[in-house]
Amino acid sequence: MVDEVVLSLHQVKNEREIAMKALITGANKGIGFEIARSLGKRGYDVLVGARDANRGQAAAEKLAAEGISATFIKIDLNDLDSLHTAGTVIDSLDMLVNNAGIPDSVKSGRPALDLTKHTFDYATEDLRTTMETNFLGTHELMKSLLPVLTDNAKIVNITVPISPTDFWHPLAYITSKAALNVMTLTYAHEFKKMGSHRQIFGIMPGAVATELNGLEPGGLGGFVKSPEAAGQMSADIILCDRNQNGQIIQYDGKIITDYEVQLRD
Repeated sequence: MVDEVVLSLHQVKNEREIAMKALITGANKGIGFEIARSLGKRGYDVLVGARDANRGQAAAEKLAAEGISATFIKIDLNDLDSLHTAGTVIDSLDMLVNNAGIPDSVKSGRPALDLTKHTFDYATEDLRTTMETNFLGTHELMKSLLPVLTDNAKIVNITVPISPTDFWHPLAYITSKAALNVMTLTYAHEFKKMGSHRQIFGIMPGAVATELNGLEPGGLGGFVKSPEAAGQMSADIILCDRNQNGQIIQYDGKIITDYEVQLRD
């Protein structure tokens, strides 16, 4: 498998002039696929990260049929070997979009993102599984790819609001994303301290119709976006010319830069 990935990546490079390269995890469907499509249409060589080889290859072929340079690469946040392999087969990377993740451990007969689940019903295993995937897996991938990031590379973490409300309080999901947000802010601090031109920031695309939640575009009074709209919006934010290092950016452009600003009031 490693040799096939290396050969595929080398073929892309030989067939075209070297272009900006972006890896999007969880890019075989939903928001990840649409971010990959939007970046590909804007000239990026796209690496379609997916844990399932058949689905990932099919997504890459679909993008290629649209004239986009797209190559599948295995990225499984629960398989550290796949994350380490990515760091060896990718020679240079201009953008890493960490989109892959899970909302909870899998439960038979229940949706992946179960907004009716009570906080007290979460088991420790639910929290462990979600944290290991969304936070530890993403951290391992970032660590593996740091040596191949270009000087002006961007790391983008797709995230969610972490403050509980009556409607929104999926404990495992928001806890793992809170950890991801802290990692975003901490990496950003290190980049700034080093005088690096690299950026890391988070994007909250808002309510999006995906397989995880079973929502339909236009639902909740028009609040729910289609994956296509969310992908285009995310790409617009990603490619913004201003320095967004250390920012958590909502779908409407609102920037959350400090979770603890009240401590300094």
